[in-house]
Amino acid sequence: MAENKYLVVIQANQQDIGKAVHGLLYGEELHDAGFKVEIVFDGLGTQWPEILNQAEHPFHSLFKQVMKKGIVKGGCQACSTFFDVGEQVQSTGLALVGNEAAGGHIPFAQYMKDGFVPIIL
Repeated sequence: MAENKYLVVIQANQQDIGKAVHGLLYGEELHDAGFKVEIVFDGLGTQWPEILNQAEHPFHSLFKQVMKKGIVKGGCQACSTFFDVGEQVQSTGLALVGNEAAGGHIPFAQYMKDGFVPIIL
C-alpha cells in the first residue's frame, strides 16, 4: 500500500483566518493519525506566520504546537519576497521554500511526483 502523504498549502488572505487555522488543524490531525504531512504558506498566506507567531494572537498556541511537530516546512520564497515578508517568515523559525526552476515558488510538481495529495486553503 502506498504511503499517504499530504501537502497543505495555506494561501488564505488576512480576512480568511478560518482557512489559515483549518490548514494547521487539518495538517496536525493528519499527522497525529500517522500520515506524512507538510504544511507550506503560499501567496498571501505567507503573511500568516508573523501574525500567528505573536503571543497575543488567539491561535498562537496552535501555531506553536503545530510548529513543534515539524510539519510546517516554510513559506514560498517567491511569494514571501513579493509580499515583502521574507524576513518575518524566517524570524518565526521557518525556511523560505522555493525551486529555481519554478521562479522561487514551492516545488509543487515535485510534491505531486513524490505522491503528495494537495489540500489548498
